Amino acid sequence: MTKALLQSSSATVKETVDNMVELVQSLSEELIRWKPSEDEWSIAQILSHLNEAIPYWVEEIKRIKQDTATIWGRGLADEARLAAVDEAHVNRVSIAELLAQLKTVPATVETAFRELDEGDLAIVAPSRNPKFNGQPLRFIIDHLIVEHVQKHLNQIKRNIKKWNEKE
Repeated sequence: MTKALLQSSSATVKETVDNMVELVQSLSEELIRWKPSEDEWSIAQILSHLNEAIPYWVEEIKRIKQDTATIWGRGLADEARLAAVDEAHVNRVSIAELLAQLKTVPATVETAFRELDEGDLAIVAPSRNPKFNGQPLRFIIDHLIVEHVQKHLNQIKRNIKKWNEKE
C-alpha cells in the first residue's frame, strides 16, 4: 500500500511538472518574466523557486531518514530560497534553462520516494517551524512537495489570467 501511495505521489509531481512545462513553453518570454505586482513572483521566479525548493525537500527527507533526531526545514528568509527567486538572478537564466532543470525534478522525486518504506513515512523529527513540529515525514511528501508543485502550477495560471486581463 505504501509503495502505491508513493508511486501515486511521484506520478502526481511528474504530471504537474509536465503540465507546467507544456503551459510555460506556449508563453512569450515577456509574460514569463512579468511580475503581476511587487508582492508576486513572475513565472520565471516560480520555476526557479521550484528548481531549488523541491530538491531541497527531497534532501530533507533523506536527512531525516538517516537521522531521526535531525532538525528539518527552514524559514522564509533562508538564503538559498531567497537567492532562487532573486530577480537579478532569475533574469540571468534563460527560460530554456529553467525548464530543462524543472524537467529533472520528477526523476529526483521518484528516486527519493522509491527509497522509502512505510516505517520511513511515520518518522517524526523535530522541525525548525513550530507549525510543522510533530509532523511525520509523510507531511513533507504530501504538503511540501506534491501540494507545493500543484499550488505553483495554479499560481502560474493566475499570472496568465492577470496578464490577459491587463491587455
